[in-house]
Amino acid sequence: MNKGQLAEVVFQRAKLPSKAAARRAVDAALQAIMDAVAKGNPVTLAPFGTFRPAMRKAGRRFNPRTRQPIQVPAKKVPRFKAGKRFKQLVAKA
Repeated sequence: MNKGQLAEVVFQRAKLPSKAAARRAVDAALQAIMDAVAKGNPVTLAPFGTFRPAMRKAGRRFNPRTRQPIQVPAKKVPRFKAGKRFKQLVAKA
C-alpha cells in the first residue's frame, strides 16, 4: 500500500468530504510524526506502535564495490517498534 492508497482507505473509513481532504489528513499526520521524531520526541500511536529517534553506532563497514573498509560516523536515525496488537495481527495473517 502506498500513500495514495492509504488516503483512499482513510477517505472511505472516515467518511471525509473529499479524497483531497483525506490526502491532506494523511500528509499532515505523517509530517507531524516526522517533525516530532526529528526534534527528538517519540510518537506513540497505540496500538500501532512507536516511532522514536535512535543513535546508530559508529563503526567500520565495507564498500560493496571495492571491498575496502570505511569508517562510518555515528548518526541519529528513526526507529519504529510495532505495538503488541499490531504484531499479533501480522502473525495471524
